[in-house]
Amino acid sequence: MRAIEFTETKCPRTRAKECSCSKVKSITEAEQTTVAQCMLEHSDTVKGTILLMQAPGTPTLIRGTITGLEPGLHGFHIHEFGDMSEGCKSMGGHYNPDGVDHGDIEKGHVGDLGNVLADESGVAEFSITAKRVDLLGERSVIGRGLVIHEDEDDLGKGGDAESLKTGNAGERLACGVIVTRAEEIKEAHGGEHSTTGRSMTKSEKGKREKIVKGMKKDKAGFKKRYGKDAEAVMYATATKQAMK
Repeated sequence: MRAIEFTETKCPRTRAKECSCSKVKSITEAEQTTVAQCMLEHSDTVKGTILLMQAPGTPTLIRGTITGLEPGLHGFHIHEFGDMSEGCKSMGGHYNPDGVDHGDIEKGHVGDLGNVLADESGVAEFSITAKRVDLLGERSVIGRGLVIHEDEDDLGKGGDAESLKTGNAGERLACGVIVTRAEEIKEAHGGEHSTTGRSMTKSEKGKREKIVKGMKKDKAGFKKRYGKDAEAVMYATATKQAMK
């Protein structure tokens, strides 16, 4: 699979007829950024949209918004399984391929992402650079779970056994499975790939465009939350809703 990237170039006035105003650069799959997403669910009040991105040889960037939280800090972790058969409790413990004690994002479990801070309205907006989290290779977290917890994670400093296991972060409020998102999903003229493992029907693609059209009424809000990734988040979210 190859993707096409269009980059704008300026045409010299003296060669306007001969010069193409765009050049096409072919990018191999190895050079592309891997993008995944997670929709936090299984809660009547807590919801979230998380985007994960990694280019080869770089840390994983995790950006998202979670709503419906109590103000304050909440533990946030990648869990071992992407199993939601029994809600969040079937996702197992923190992802810990190295068999170490719970801690902070630098030296604890690979799945230890620390805390996210909810403001007075219960909204947590965050950007996390996770050096030990991979979307590529044998230790990829794609297919595993993401969980937001009721309490603050003590980062393994609580002085008891549970602190070294879970950070005393409390109940699992909401969770979701980390899934890949095909690059075509963000193209306005309609890629057919989805996070469900099947192609979209014509009806679903039409429904997705209507959902995105509605989202674009708050384009400034999406841009504020996700920056250059705003459109990708719109299409990833709309695709999931359209294919329910």
